[in-house]
Amino acid sequence: MKIEVIACDIDQKVPAKTYTITASDGRSISKDLCEEHAEPFEEWLEEAVAEEPEPEPVPQPRREREKRQEPPAKRTVRRRPKVMTLEEIEAQKKG
Repeated sequence: MKIEVIACDIDQKVPAKTYTITASDGRSISKDLCEEHAEPFEEWLEEAVAEEPEPEPVPQPRREREKRQEPPAKRTVRRRPKVMTLEEIEAQKKG
């Protein structure tokens, strides 16, 4: 079993968090810092959270009653074919 413990790079206190700073020119540095030594970074992070703009509200979907509904399809009435005798059919042909 392996246990990994992060200790402060300055005074070796535990627990510690890893902070990474990246400059706009691409340089970066990572440091493991205890609560005491990370205090300035935490203040900056709290400021950053306070300065973040409010997210734009997500548009709410229209209510069901406001949605355009298509009229129901009309049902076609199917008529049964008229039953006729051969004589009736022949009479219609002549008539």
